[in-house]
Amino acid sequence: MSAKNSFRRMVLEKRKNIPAVSRRAKSKKIFKRLIQTSVFQRSAHIAFYCGITPEVSTQSFLKAALKDKKIYLPRVQLRKKRLQFHRVRSLGDLRRGPYGILEPKPSCAAIPAKRLELIIVPGVAFDRKGGRLGRGAGYYDRFLKKAKQAVKVGLCFREQIVKKIPMKHHDVRMDRIITD
Repeated sequence: MSAKNSFRRMVLEKRKNIPAVSRRAKSKKIFKRLIQTSVFQRSAHIAFYCGITPEVSTQSFLKAALKDKKIYLPRVQLRKKRLQFHRVRSLGDLRRGPYGILEPKPSCAAIPAKRLELIIVPGVAFDRKGGRLGRGAGYYDRFLKKAKQAVKVGLCFREQIVKKIPMKHHDVRMDRIITD
């Protein structure tokens, strides 16, 4: 088993063991910290994601952010193995995608990666130097390489911070990690 897969399994198990009530409280802390950052406050075009249990819960934050920010969520393009971000104006613009994750409906307009100012990125694990371990398919890394100008912020629970992520040349580091 690779070092990445070992990390992935260990951290996924730790995250799964965080009680639901604690995950909700921790998620609120994370979003309070995010909205206090200058990059969030000055950004108009923000790429986000719909968290799935037991990830950092994003639903209530998305509802609030949609009021005064332009929010873009990913839609998976399975054949091309890539993400494309689309503007959502409400949670009603979402449907279940191929992995069971909520994603924008086909009627939502796409945005080029170069127009995004801030990208909020999920992950299985992060290290303090911005290393990120995703689910292993490389969707986010491929997209993030196209959005060099955007600030990349990883969100996670403290339990997801590890000493060092085994990074490869194609992996993209985060500019900042926000945790509880």
